[in-house]
Amino acid sequence: KEGKIETCNVYVVMDAYSEVFLGYHISASEDYQAQYNAYKMAFKAAGHKPYQVSFDNQGGHKKLQAGEFFSKLARIAINTQPYNGKSKTIENAFSRFQQQYLKRDWFFTGQNITAKADESRGNLEFVMANKENLPSLEEIIEKYRQRHDEWNHAPHPATGRVRIEMYYGSENEKAPAVSQWDMVDMFWLLRKDPVTCRAYGI
Repeated sequence: KEGKIETCNVYVVMDAYSEVFLGYHISASEDYQAQYNAYKMAFKAAGHKPYQVSFDNQGGHKKLQAGEFFSKLARIAINTQPYNGKSKTIENAFSRFQQQYLKRDWFFTGQNITAKADESRGNLEFVMANKENLPSLEEIIEKYRQRHDEWNHAPHPATGRVRIEMYYGSENEKAPAVSQWDMVDMFWLLRKDPVTCRAYGI
């Protein structure tokens, strides 16, 4: 906007079995609001509670964890090590998503800070030479939605089946359906301090 260049982050919630990206949120930083909104989108898409949810201790996770947010989402909530593909299956999947899909866009800034290969970096020299052609945030959001859908409708590398078909073709008896009141219980956040109503206002 007004010639100023910004970057944005995407927070993604993934189904570990099918690698389907169920929910996401794009914002300036990875904070608790991004996580909250991504999980809310994921639950609306899934319609069921997962048996287990895994997350790392970055960004706003501590704030949501302190408010017992994650314990409401699943029977088991596991805190994993950041940037560790062995402890978090999404690290490997999202790395492939970046390499195979996000990298197609010339304005992609590259993979996370642990990526070592030159091809994992964005072409910042080219970006700076063409900064007047950079997309707006609204255009970025639409482009990400397109890449997100392409990933979900592509074959899973292990099974050859389309990811979204794998997801909807699977059933976990330990994942109960989510009702409207379950959504209220999970996503209505309680304030730590009470709200006091007085004659002159709240």
